[in-house]
Amino acid sequence: MASAKTNNGQLPPGFVSPFKRVEMKGTHDDLLACAAILCGKSMEDVKKMAVTLGMPANGPFFMSDMLFRQIAFNLSPLAVSEYKDLTATNALPEVAVLCVDYDKHSEACRHVVFHQVRASEKTPAFGYVIDPANWLTPDQHITIDLSHLNLKPAWYLEITQRPGTTPIRSSK
Repeated sequence: MASAKTNNGQLPPGFVSPFKRVEMKGTHDDLLACAAILCGKSMEDVKKMAVTLGMPANGPFFMSDMLFRQIAFNLSPLAVSEYKDLTATNALPEVAVLCVDYDKHSEACRHVVFHQVRASEKTPAFGYVIDPANWLTPDQHITIDLSHLNLKPAWYLEITQRPGTTPIRSSK
């Protein structure tokens, strides 16, 4: 993975992410925003699906990994793994949702999308995050600099293509 100090966290020149950042609307809908990013949908579409699948339309809610999996299944050709321990960023799969900034008192974390790009003739391999948090500065929205994230402890959900489905976008 490219050094976090490379290019002040900016993506390599000429690289365009296949994922469009979707900003979270409230204080606890980061996983909904990650679903929107991965599925190529709006927050409104993702929330509508979540409500259809049992999330309360109003008031407090808990966004479980199971509900996230169901949203991805219904809105995209993606499969989502169980949570796995994050041991090193260079060991992450091509696409993942990272559970970062864990707070042991509330037992809560927040989520970001991670994309590992393979090396090409023009660009070395690198990984970057798409952070849906609405309080960040623009340079932290899509960045290879992960220093704003607390990765100890952290977990991830691996995102893969379901067999027999057509991709919604190319990751090249």
